Amino acid sequence: MEIQSTRFEKGCLQVAASLKLPSKPKLLWVHGWGMSSSVWRHLAAMLPEFEHRYVSYADASTVAELLAAVRRPFEDEPEGEWHAIGWSMGGMLLLELLTEWREASDIGLNKAWEQDQGQEQVLEPMEEQVQNQVHEQERKQEQVRVRVQEQKQEHEHERGIGRTGCMGDYVAAVRPPVVRSVILTGTTLRFIDDTGQAGWPDRVVRRMRRRLAQAAPADTLRAFAECIPAAAERASAESCRWLLEHTAALGKDITPAGLDAGLAYLQEADLERAWARLTDAPDGPRLYWLHGADDSVCPLAAQQRAQAACGHRNAARFVVLPHAGHAPFATQTAQWLHHIRMWCSASSKQTLFDDFQMEQGGEA
Repeated sequence: MEIQSTRFEKGCLQVAASLKLPSKPKLLWVHGWGMSSSVWRHLAAMLPEFEHRYVSYADASTVAELLAAVRRPFEDEPEGEWHAIGWSMGGMLLLELLTEWREASDIGLNKAWEQDQGQEQVLEPMEEQVQNQVHEQERKQEQVRVRVQEQKQEHEHERGIGRTGCMGDYVAAVRPPVVRSVILTGTTLRFIDDTGQAGWPDRVVRRMRRRLAQAAPADTLRAFAECIPAAAERASAESCRWLLEHTAALGKDITPAGLDAGLAYLQEADLERAWARLTDAPDGPRLYWLHGADDSVCPLAAQQRAQAACGHRNAARFVVLPHAGHAPFATQTAQWLHHIRMWCSASSKQTLFDDFQMEQGGEA
């Protein structure tokens, strides 16, 4: 009986080893300027259906390095299904990355087509030359026919088995990871707005950069964190204290140079054209934008401008959270998480997003 039991257990282990359980989708959390990735940890614990990944700006001192920090988790784990959440500047960097992938894919398709056409032009004179040889040496007709066939096969092998193979190989080199959806929260397409209606005036950001240069980064971070809650939310001492606790730790989460690079990016970035392109790409990731109605860092008008610039073939979905400020995930956690769960579930199942939107009662 013991021998039979042991054999049965071994058989079960072999079967279990041969079955590869489906992996959970990965969820990348991208925080904004002046904050720490620790701002997400309590939220991740409430979403056990995902494998969670985080962005670190610790080694970034330029705009390019900030973008590289967002790109790195995707490069480290290119396989599997991804979702991403971008807050404030983090959402802008995600949109930059999506645009970069879109352009790389388009260039790859164009180059593959050009290479394909060029190789066809090379084959034509070769075939003509072989045909002349056949006419001149009819007695070797069979041998030449075999040779021509072999040459064609060699060229087709180099091209990747015809036109489809060539393009498939080339596109594989530039194929981005599978990102099912991107969730933007409290973000903007352009942070600078001198009217103050849809963003901050440039003079305010210049003043922040001067303060950073004057060796007062901690004071600058503290002043920024105090702007995050809406007026009604400031009555909650717990929310304000929590946000202050998760401002970036200098030397651990980011350097003063990285903070300055982030502000420089916010001064210059304008993603309206990129947004129009991404929202008109039917094969792109689904886009979902959650925004606090009383956000004073990225005012609600920023979301409204994005809605006006939205394309049609991959139109984003927009939801406004009443009375919320710049960090609704901190001040209206239950409601915010409900939207996230429903959206990611719909994205993974590729269900109809119009039906999803009607269920949520959000603005489309």
